Amino acid sequence: MAFNLDDVLDREGTNSVKWNYREDVFGTEDVLPLWVADMDFPCPPSVTEALVERAKHPVYGYPGKPKGFYQSLVDWTERRFHVEVDAKRMTPIPGVVTGLHVAIDAFTKPGDKIVVQPPVYHPFFSAVKNRGRHVVENPLIEKNGRYEMDLADLKDKIDDRTRMIILCSPHNPVGRVWTKEELQELADLCIENDIFMISDEIHSDLVFEKGTHTPFYSLSKEAADHSLTFVAPSKTFNLAGLATSVGIAGSERIHREFSTAAAKAGLFHINIFGIEALQAAYNKGEAWLEEVLSYLQNNAEYIHRYLRDHIPQVKMEVPEATYLGWMDFRELNLYGEELNDFIVKKARLGFNAGAMFGQQGDGFQRINFACPRSILTEAMERLEQAVKEVSNNE
Repeated sequence: MAFNLDDVLDREGTNSVKWNYREDVFGTEDVLPLWVADMDFPCPPSVTEALVERAKHPVYGYPGKPKGFYQSLVDWTERRFHVEVDAKRMTPIPGVVTGLHVAIDAFTKPGDKIVVQPPVYHPFFSAVKNRGRHVVENPLIEKNGRYEMDLADLKDKIDDRTRMIILCSPHNPVGRVWTKEELQELADLCIENDIFMISDEIHSDLVFEKGTHTPFYSLSKEAADHSLTFVAPSKTFNLAGLATSVGIAGSERIHREFSTAAAKAGLFHINIFGIEALQAAYNKGEAWLEEVLSYLQNNAEYIHRYLRDHIPQVKMEVPEATYLGWMDFRELNLYGEELNDFIVKKARLGFNAGAMFGQQGDGFQRINFACPRSILTEAMERLEQAVKEVSNNE
């Protein structure tokens, strides 16, 4: 490997939410943390070099948004997805969750209904509620560990107050890459009912089969005219702490309305180092990403095999994208706080409780496998021992 992904980096003392706040999150420091979605790998060398070079100049004043910032994303989108995007329809924003709040204000009104598809990234729920809108749940359907959209259920729930759908594409936490056909069916529903689509595509670069992700705005002009898409280098290149994301509007009108709402919220600037990192990552980080994707897929397959061979009561399908695994503990008959206590106190692991992604996630846990294999091996061994102890006590 060119980038030493097997090396274990000591993240203690780096103000890492994952590693330095275990007591706050889990009530104990005695857990191996595999939860919040950042990687335990060093980011691309090109990013570190760009940040060090900029940091050498000791003035960190208000930054502008150089043409290279937008062009790097234009070029990246063309290379990775074979889609052309207009830089004039891009709005930098300090984080996708921030962008969700702004978009909800821009394209809906208090009291409107907004659809989410649980189990799903939990800030979707809070963003809707924080802005005084109503959450409508359109749960995914599970079939032998694979999830699909329930469009029949969605059709039944759409009424004249339904103004928006928030899509997770690829999906966190179940790891689905929605097919072009699935997305087109969803787009047709949006167009027919004049529903606005927010597509969170922050994980779009982390697909294991090249060419499988379809940007929502690329489906058709009509789909683009009903949508706003969020992307970021944060998950792709491990840059979450730099708080730099981009909203891609499907039309000039959408861009104008979203940008105006962002300005009204006081979001005039993004991180000066995030600007440098985004350009370095998109322009020079592709070789790093290819190696990371291979490593991540191998890690996911390792977990799947280990569970099958050593802990068959626990299951995890290999996701189609992301570095997040959706682990099914239901055969252990552990749910809610009992399952959380088992993971933390017995297995001494720090996962994300499945129920935080919606009630459909009860009985599940989300594992972040973006770490050196040695850490993952230790996690699986801890889990195996804990399951054996529970089984022996029954």
